[in-house]
Amino acid sequence: MKVLPLVIACGLLGGVGQAWAADNAADLSAQVIAHLGQVGERTQTFHEKKDIAALTHPLLSNGVLVFHRPAYLEKKTQAPRPETLVIDGDMVSIQRGAGEVHHVALAQNAALALLAATLRAPLEGNLPALTHDYAVTAQGDLGAWTLRMTPTSAQAVQLVRLVVLTGRNNAVDSLRIVQANGDVQTLTLDP
Repeated sequence: MKVLPLVIACGLLGGVGQAWAADNAADLSAQVIAHLGQVGERTQTFHEKKDIAALTHPLLSNGVLVFHRPAYLEKKTQAPRPETLVIDGDMVSIQRGAGEVHHVALAQNAALALLAATLRAPLEGNLPALTHDYAVTAQGDLGAWTLRMTPTSAQAVQLVRLVVLTGRNNAVDSLRIVQANGDVQTLTLDP
């Protein structure tokens, strides 16, 4: 007869443990995003690999990534071909080589708006912007962490399966985006 109360107590403690782990992951997510947001400017070189199902080999590129407040992100690809992507406030500018600069308002392109939020919100320390489209969970600690962003909004689900950010302290080491069609984009940032 004493076994049943022990089994019930173990079950209740297991549920409390799961709830504590979930709260800890939410707390860590908030802490990581807050730490990332403390850095007002970043300039880092990057290496990018795109695995696209329609291609037999991955696409490789490298360049420089620049971020500064309030909402400026520039991805300047140097190789294999020059290309500059700038997300500044509510506008996106794209220039390939020395060609013409094309401007697009984020309000006119839902996919670009989601990409802008996915890339900028962590760097801005803006957890509410991320949780608008994603469920955000974290593993590790502030010394070495992994953030997993699973799409929750209808728009994000159509475009993305998963976004994974890894890093240390207030620095991002890598960003991996698994698109809804299975293509994978991995951006590795140099320290």
